Amino acid sequence: MRSTLLLIIGGLLILQACSPEPVYRLKAKVNDNQTSFYKGVEYIHLENDSVLVTISYYEHTSSMFALDVEVINNSEQIVRVAPDSFAYKSYSGFIPENPGQLLTFNQAKNPEQKILSLDLALSQQKANQQTDELLFYTLQGLTAANGVMAETEEEQEEAGEQLAQNAVNQQIDRARYHHRRAGLRGSKEFWKAEALRITDLWPGESIRGLVYFKTDPNAKLYQILIQLDKFHYDTWFRQKKYQPGQKHYQ
Repeated sequence: MRSTLLLIIGGLLILQACSPEPVYRLKAKVNDNQTSFYKGVEYIHLENDSVLVTISYYEHTSSMFALDVEVINNSEQIVRVAPDSFAYKSYSGFIPENPGQLLTFNQAKNPEQKILSLDLALSQQKANQQTDELLFYTLQGLTAANGVMAETEEEQEEAGEQLAQNAVNQQIDRARYHHRRAGLRGSKEFWKAEALRITDLWPGESIRGLVYFKTDPNAKLYQILIQLDKFHYDTWFRQKKYQPGQKHYQ
């Protein structure tokens, strides 16, 4: 009976572990005269005293979503654009006129903090690899010494085989290290190049970049809040959640 129960629990755990994650999408919930489409992407156009902001939905990752933002400064003053200029309020309702319960308030992710965390991860990874290399050469030295001191030919062969196996394992570890390091470096370069970073826009200048937020999986609506010095904007997105294997969304 106990074995059967353990099998059932194990099977349920496996099924739960293999369940696909939901897929999210955002769609603008504003007047049609505020939006335009280009190659399937919907853009929201906002303007306040000659400072133009264009926003579009870019992507959801496992725990974040990104908006593609462009700011054009046609005013006569310098305008500071920074990630902390962007925030959202999430709601349980479906329409901006009746948004329902306020769920969360979140500011956009800070690219500088993300870049710093990636640099720290690269530094830690390098230190771990250096320690691993030191242990490898120490182990090889001990194995070689055992081979030299072996009393039988069989023991010498075993030591030689162990040396070869250690070398193969270390080559695999090195390949994994370089692969993971390339991934971290790629992420760092992405955040440096693609994310919107703090910039002072002079009159006539513009900037474009991605603004990332933490996903609220329970949200039906996001009110995006933007404050660029004295210029204030807000807009709405409907969050749709699609479950693999189901034809409807929440």
